[in-house]
Amino acid sequence: MSKTQISQELLDSIEACFQDPEIRERGFYPEFRQAWNSIFKRAQQNRTEYFDILSDSCYTVHCESTGISFDFHFDQLKIAEWYDKELKNRKKIVFTGKKLKHSRRTGELMYDNIVCQYNPDAEEPALNEKNRNIIACAMPGMPPTLHIVYGNKFVKTRFNPLRMASLGCFLIGTDYVPAFLAEPMELAVYLFMMDCCIIKENYKKVKDNDMKRLLHALRVSPMLRIKGLA
Repeated sequence: MSKTQISQELLDSIEACFQDPEIRERGFYPEFRQAWNSIFKRAQQNRTEYFDILSDSCYTVHCESTGISFDFHFDQLKIAEWYDKELKNRKKIVFTGKKLKHSRRTGELMYDNIVCQYNPDAEEPALNEKNRNIIACAMPGMPPTLHIVYGNKFVKTRFNPLRMASLGCFLIGTDYVPAFLAEPMELAVYLFMMDCCIIKENYKKVKDNDMKRLLHALRVSPMLRIKGLA
């Protein structure tokens, strides 16, 4: 049985998103809903566990957005493995180098105007001193936030406390974030929340045909195909 078996509370939250006027009133709504109903059905039927969330390599990020409250479990060892492969191939597809700014006043990390959340007390027992990368990803939100999902414990040692320092990190492309989650339902919920945020943030800015090209369910994000959910 899936450790993230879909609950009635989650089903109710998903339904509330479908009933949001900013989503429901779009011209592509029937297609959007049908696509996501199909994805969630496949995710419920797929009992695959990509890794053990009780293992040392699991890092959990709690996210609340669009009325959905959910815990996402990231496989830190898989993140490290994929990064090493890209480093050897000298071709960055999944990871993009970024610079974070550190505020001495607030202690916050920022990328442009986006807050990057991290947990300085995270133990991260699967990480070792050999691979001291700091890796973040975007989480659903309005505005979105970044979360460090690998290398929280390395953040403090990278800053010079005498100046406003910058911090180099790698950002996981949104399409590839689901590759590091624990199971199909987590993948589906992550991309669904992202789609809802995209629609709501751009409600009055982007026309229907252009919006459809931005949505993971309608352009069929790579991970939906690879994991057999689309």
